[in-house]
Amino acid sequence: MEEEFYATLKLISGEELIAKVCYLPDEDKIMLEKPLVVETARQKKGQVEVSGFQLKEWIQATFDQMFVIDRDKIITISEVEEKISDFYEQTLTRIDAGRSASGHGNKLPRGSGYLGSVKEMKKTLEDIFNKS
Repeated sequence: MEEEFYATLKLISGEELIAKVCYLPDEDKIMLEKPLVVETARQKKGQVEVSGFQLKEWIQATFDQMFVIDRDKIITISEVEEKISDFYEQTLTRIDAGRSASGHGNKLPRGSGYLGSVKEMKKTLEDIFNKS
């Protein structure tokens, strides 16, 4: 495993990410820690439109913090400047604070958010299909 560093990555999907990255030479993959997606942000101040970027969670339906992607899914990768890595860290702090403030912490209880079980839903869908 190589040394970790903060980088921005452009994926073949068109997404731009910022994360702490590490190259895994044995697998020819890249490990991303806490990746955030870069989105364009525009704000009007009087007659002037100011353009910049904002960071959001890349994958929102998980509490996982590490992801491994194939190197061939990356168009380019570049180490970021300290200003950008500081902004990235501040954004992570705000995201974590938002989770704590909502009372969820890092993990939801197993049954939280479920409206039913997979078995129940499968049976319901099979019943609907069989009636047709």
